[in-house]
Amino acid sequence: SHNNHWGVPLTLANLPPEADFAVAELGMNHAGEIRALTAMVRPHVAVITAIAPAHLAFFEDTAAIARAKAEIFEGLEPGGTAILNADAPHADLLVEAARARAARVVLFGAVGEADVRLVALDLEAGGSRLTVALGGRRLELALAAPGRHWAMNSLAVLAVADCLGLDLPHAAARLGEVRPLAGRGGQRLLPWQGGRIRLLDESYNANPA
Repeated sequence: SHNNHWGVPLTLANLPPEADFAVAELGMNHAGEIRALTAMVRPHVAVITAIAPAHLAFFEDTAAIARAKAEIFEGLEPGGTAILNADAPHADLLVEAARARAARVVLFGAVGEADVRLVALDLEAGGSRLTVALGGRRLELALAAPGRHWAMNSLAVLAVADCLGLDLPHAAARLGEVRPLAGRGGQRLLPWQGGRIRLLDESYNANPA
């Protein structure tokens, strides 16, 4: 992934001049790294999908991870938007940090106060079906990837699309066309004792935490 001090500048340098939008991932292993990257990107929309213990080798606790991720708001353009997971640990910390930078805050998740809310989720072996409430309307999505994490990420995508004034039904339909890559949720059917089993490959950058 091009999410570090080498990859982010390469991403920016290779943007086509005619691009209307760009997506940049800002990664970190230590405090201060996202601060440097967000100063390069100057995002209009900043998304934090999750706070998890994957980086605890370099941080005291998950609150410290949340504070490091909140550095992204320091680079937000004036009037920018922070899109945050209302179900994540330390969501209040992230909201406070975003508002301290005068950001508009949009929450996604399954909790009642979420602006983009997961109403129903049907997990199947080969994918997921979900109902999303957003701005007084409901959207039905069918994802080609199983797992609650894919459903939550799709809420973040819809929040971004809504923030940018894009066509939400079209965005929902296109999400259904996404196929997970090898190592990031890709699936394989394997022979097993006269039948078949479905292998979900989440091995890329896998972390026991």
